Amino acid sequence: MAEPEKSISIAVIGPLRVTATDGRDITPSGSKNQALLALLALTPGMNRPRRWLEDKLWSTFGPEQANANLRQALAKLRALGPEMALTVKADRTALWLDTDRVAVQDITTPGPAQDERELLEGLDVRDPEFEDWLRAERARLQDAIKASRPHAVRGVMIECRTDIYGSDRNGIIGDILANQIGQTIAENVRAWRRSGQHLGPSQRQEGDLQIGCDLVETDGQTNIFIKIVHLPTGQIVYSRLHALDHPGDVLNSAVPIAAIVFEAADRVIGKLPLIVENARPEARATALARLAMYRMFSFETEALREADSLLSQAHDVDRNGIYLGWRSLVRMIQLIELHDNNPQALREEAISLNQRAMEESFDNSLVQALVAQVLVMELSDPAGGMEMARIAVEQNPSNGFAFTAMAMAQLRAGQPDLAIRYSTKARQIARFSPFRQWWEINHCVVSIACNKPSEAIAAAEAAARAAPSLRPAHRHLLALYAMDGQMDKALATAEKLSKIEPGFTLDRFVNDETYPVRTLRAKGLLEPIRTLL
Repeated sequence: MAEPEKSISIAVIGPLRVTATDGRDITPSGSKNQALLALLALTPGMNRPRRWLEDKLWSTFGPEQANANLRQALAKLRALGPEMALTVKADRTALWLDTDRVAVQDITTPGPAQDERELLEGLDVRDPEFEDWLRAERARLQDAIKASRPHAVRGVMIECRTDIYGSDRNGIIGDILANQIGQTIAENVRAWRRSGQHLGPSQRQEGDLQIGCDLVETDGQTNIFIKIVHLPTGQIVYSRLHALDHPGDVLNSAVPIAAIVFEAADRVIGKLPLIVENARPEARATALARLAMYRMFSFETEALREADSLLSQAHDVDRNGIYLGWRSLVRMIQLIELHDNNPQALREEAISLNQRAMEESFDNSLVQALVAQVLVMELSDPAGGMEMARIAVEQNPSNGFAFTAMAMAQLRAGQPDLAIRYSTKARQIARFSPFRQWWEINHCVVSIACNKPSEAIAAAEAAARAAPSLRPAHRHLLALYAMDGQMDKALATAEKLSKIEPGFTLDRFVNDETYPVRTLRAKGLLEPIRTLL
């Protein structure tokens, strides 16, 4: 069934203008008559109660006079011609426009004309209620115009501040901690930090996030309260009270402090796409990257491809080298998992991604850490990886990825004790991460290479708890349980693998050289499984 022909068109950008289908101008005269039509035209559904309309146009009149004025305005609209008479409808409680007969200019998808003209330009009703409504509608139009324009990436603005209650001798401690959290956030998303130490409530500048680290000293005990707030809404994004036994722990980036910094930054990054306007490129890119990380750290073939696509989209939105660094890590996992028939092509892509990531974000500790681990594990450059990992640790001692890269570099350099030490610190720093299976499975590999089977089992079990379908965790557990004589657990693990990994068999696990258990094979840990065949 064909749509009924529209009787009138109403333009609301610039002066109100009403035209019939033949082009005749049938705009009503009188500001109140025009305002009545505009109130209906700009209302979703084009329907308003009589009392609401009376309140907007005759708010200073009594109910009877306001009702009479509305009836008079309605009569004048209908008298403009048959088109208007058929379009404007009313009953005892409401007025509305027949949506099948009227076409109203769309202000939600503005074009160039909207940039130059105002909504209902020149309409002066002189009623405070109508003026309030008109201001709100004009603001909505401006928001629509801004949302339709391409946005330059300006970055998340982070205000770092500290207050001291009691002695001020440790004031620098809170300032350092706030800035460490801000730095870690800024390594994951384009962001800028500024000092907020001297800003009072009435002086506060516009920004996105405020990181507050308030120190409280009572009876010789120093406590630090960390609170991260979304400034436009006042929403608390993260908060934690921490007893500071030794203020020097902050200066030395001790593990408990590094863990708090890493956790606070990670919580903010996870929530950032929910609190910052999605129209901003940095918010969209962060949302894409966060989803990619969930897919990437599953280690599954299709999920890794999806992660790479999401990260590519993130980089298209915001040209930040961190997304190229993550893509390089995806290539490394694909190489480890033997997911591609052309490993040389993956290595060449990883080399290119590393180079581009460093060109775009050379001073980003997280980028350096990701590039370092890829260099060590898949690009046969342990010396280069060691140097870059060391720089990453020095730049941000709260970077859990940097310590894992250092552990792998030390392992390749034949320093097992240092490898264990760095890997242990990495998993302690990242123990609150939603992706903690990454650090656990890396620690498992390091422990196996360093001949620490019980520690390897504990790490692999922790990885499996964090991600129950993580295939590498169960593969390592299968071999470790068999080596430790826990055959019941080994069989149960093999059954688990048969459910989560298509094509898995014990025979393939032991005898297929292309199966992704290189560390286990190199350490001779597959032989005990032969008794299960």
